[in-house]
Amino acid sequence: MTHHTRLPSAVLVDGASHLVFPLAPDPSWPAIAEAKGFDLITRVTDRYRCVLRCHACGTKAVVRINVLRDHQPLCHGCIYQRRATAALALGAELIAADAGSRHYGHSRLRCGHVVRRQYLRVEKAAAGGHAIDCEACREIRYGTEARHFGWTLDGPARGRRPGYRSYRHGCGHAQDVSIGNMAWGDASCGACAQNWAGKPSYVYLFKIDLPGLPVVKMGYSARPAKRLRHQLGIARGVRTEILRVMLLSSGNAAVREESACHRAMRERHAHLIVPKPMFGDAINTQGRCDPCQPAIQYLGLGR
Repeated sequence: MTHHTRLPSAVLVDGASHLVFPLAPDPSWPAIAEAKGFDLITRVTDRYRCVLRCHACGTKAVVRINVLRDHQPLCHGCIYQRRATAALALGAELIAADAGSRHYGHSRLRCGHVVRRQYLRVEKAAAGGHAIDCEACREIRYGTEARHFGWTLDGPARGRRPGYRSYRHGCGHAQDVSIGNMAWGDASCGACAQNWAGKPSYVYLFKIDLPGLPVVKMGYSARPAKRLRHQLGIARGVRTEILRVMLLSSGNAAVREESACHRAMRERHAHLIVPKPMFGDAINTQGRCDPCQPAIQYLGLGR
């Protein structure tokens, strides 16, 4: 006599086997699923889950019963197809989901490089007619642009500023330059250029006693005294003083150090910043100043 072992029924969903739960679905559930774009197949695993099949693409999915009843179930097959179509519209091929985040996927571009992008940004780009930028090709383009003007691309900016890269001039000197400036050849070597960028310059700190608002101003100039007396447009009756100057090897180095100081003030001591609207045209500058006494005390320049 032959004995047969009856195995429990199972449903294959996305490559995984799910045991059918031996309890009939509620009679109202098939109609609910139908109204939401799915066929109800059966219950699986436990009394809280069921299998739905999408009307649009036929993909099956395991869904919690309360999601079916109270919400709109999502079809991951349709979602993937929508994302793949968006990538294709941009000339790319969606090849894999990102293991670290469900919001990201990996796409192969026309150039052959694979990039990681947020699905939503890809879909927005496809809808708006934009392209997916390739970081590798972009850096190659930056290098090509630089070579037209006697520079080579060295790598990321030493100051880590967005929109900048480190470039090396033909003389061997390396410095950070704006990508936009390099594209037009608007870059001067801080070592060999015969202009302000290559000549010695100063980072200065001025004290300016505006009526009711004494401030200090930091900047750079090849001639700080001329900058203070003739270029800032300060009224004759306003008392001013050069608190400190620091000589640097080039205007390029002075710009870099001044920018770093301003960035540090913004990040660490934003409360010491006096915005332009507070002093208006009393000082001919587009930047901001700092309140006099607190800044002097902070910098250790008190007398």
